[in-house]
Amino acid sequence: MTTIGLVGCAAAKLRRPAPARDLYVSQLFKKAAAYAEANTDRWYVLSAKYGLVAADDVIEPYDAKLGTKSGPPIWDWADDVANQLRVALVDVESPELLVLAGEQYRTFLRRCDYPARVPMEGMGIGQQLGYLARGLTAAHRPSASS
Repeated sequence: MTTIGLVGCAAAKLRRPAPARDLYVSQLFKKAAAYAEANTDRWYVLSAKYGLVAADDVIEPYDAKLGTKSGPPIWDWADDVANQLRVALVDVESPELLVLAGEQYRTFLRRCDYPARVPMEGMGIGQQLGYLARGLTAAHRPSASS
């Protein structure tokens, strides 16, 4: 099984083009991206404007949010992301998604057939930050054999 991380974008961004992993500057995004980096085989950003974006893809900053007039219609976006995911994972055998994104950004799950884990579902921002911090601490803890 190959674990694919999906991290929801954030409103706070740099003001210049940058790789998706660096464009978003919120504390929650940074922790979720670090968690995905440590716990998945590859990861992507779920962008309100661009859909599915590889972490290293350089993109322009934007002002769009799902579920608002500045963003795309949510079900069109969900269909686009599901299709982008099928293309991105065509070479992956038995992918499992680890989704670190808010409820609106998870709408694409209703449009795709991959198994998914949503470990922070129902948590507030503070709880999410705590969950990610604990996961990052565990990922960086030396093993007993070290």
